[in-house]
Amino acid sequence: MNNYIPYLVQSAITLMVLYSVYWLFLRKDTFFHINRFYLLLTLLLSLVIPLFDIRLFTNGPVSSVIILLDPVVITAEKLEKVRSGHLSWFEIGGVIYLTGVVIFSLRFMIQIIQLAMIVRRNKITRQEGMNVVFVDKGYSPFSFFNMVFIRKEYYADGKLSPVLTHERVHISQFHTLDLLLIEIVTIIQWFNPFAWFLGRSMKGIHEFLADAGVLKEGFFKSEYQTLILNEAMGLQVNNLTNNFNISLIKNRIKMMTKSRSRSWAVSKLLITLPAIFCLGLFFSAGSPGITFAQDKTKEEPQSPSVSKETANPQTQENKTKTSTSATTDKDACKDPVFKVVEKQPSFPGGDEARIAFMVQNIQYPEQAKKNGIQGKVFITFVVEADGSITNVKVLRGIGGGCDEEAVRVIKLMPKWNPGTEKGQPVRVQFNLPIKFTLQAGKDKKEEPKQK
Repeated sequence: MNNYIPYLVQSAITLMVLYSVYWLFLRKDTFFHINRFYLLLTLLLSLVIPLFDIRLFTNGPVSSVIILLDPVVITAEKLEKVRSGHLSWFEIGGVIYLTGVVIFSLRFMIQIIQLAMIVRRNKITRQEGMNVVFVDKGYSPFSFFNMVFIRKEYYADGKLSPVLTHERVHISQFHTLDLLLIEIVTIIQWFNPFAWFLGRSMKGIHEFLADAGVLKEGFFKSEYQTLILNEAMGLQVNNLTNNFNISLIKNRIKMMTKSRSRSWAVSKLLITLPAIFCLGLFFSAGSPGITFAQDKTKEEPQSPSVSKETANPQTQENKTKTSTSATTDKDACKDPVFKVVEKQPSFPGGDEARIAFMVQNIQYPEQAKKNGIQGKVFITFVVEADGSITNVKVLRGIGGGCDEEAVRVIKLMPKWNPGTEKGQPVRVQFNLPIKFTLQAGKDKKEEPKQK
């Protein structure tokens, strides 16, 4: 889920920006084929662009962010995992998103089943070179792939011959494929209002194209507009169909009477280029979830931005001693250490397995318990390209043997599943806060009792 959220964010932003270009500059033009192509391109780019690692800035340090793992609380009696508040909300958001995906996926399946039931109940007949399904009263004429659904009494007296031409345009131009693609994107981005706006705009363009096809066949404009108004009360089956009426009557009539846009108006499509460039600039500059470029400069470990714990006078000395002794033979490795990558390393079996491992191995040091020492130890380490753990160091310690115990357990970890960047395993740095507390809910170090 962690890797999917950056994709969703970038995909939603891409669709929002490109659709805004359409709404501001293109929607009033009569280049319906071009507008249809642009909206289809918007859908595809919103799905594809986030898959690429966009890096416009690759020189020098890019980010000092280091991944902070879930904190672990160690008491004298037990070990328990404590998740910070934002992680809890993160999980809730993930459940809400997946619930929405399930709901709209079920909606999509119900729409398909509904159409299948209509076809099964009414059968398909061949009329004028088309597959025609005669539907019940109350439905507006509509098409789906190569099938036209109309009321039989209208077809018999010839009143809807322009409508048959209208639906034939939908079929010949494969408008149903557009609607299916929109439905898929809407399921993925159900939370994004611009996905819904784009779907409505695409349906409008389909109707404009079909209306233009009817008038091209020689039908009188006034009679056809009257027919559209008479059919305005028909019911729409569902969103997967090209309906003769989709509540766009006013715009359809307006487009029929509008003068053709001048050829120079097509040049407005060039606005898309700076829009895409700005997207790349935004993504590479560190928008939510973006993969940062690697930092090849050597950095000194930095303490995380957390509240300081009260420590005894031995803390600084112990921290320095432990940091030095924890350095491994691989410190001299010349490969860059990444802070954020496309696919993060993971402990075998997941985060719960990591916690279980620490439960089985870590011990509250006797010296710390005797002296009443408690607080947070911050450990930094690197997951190598082969999954091994190296460069285990104490960023901030509390003494009393807690620092050494934390380093010992981290070094005992089995090989992780390595992180990858552009499909290649890379070195990734993590920070892990370990909280030693003698009594649950107490954060600060207690002074040793005087005898």
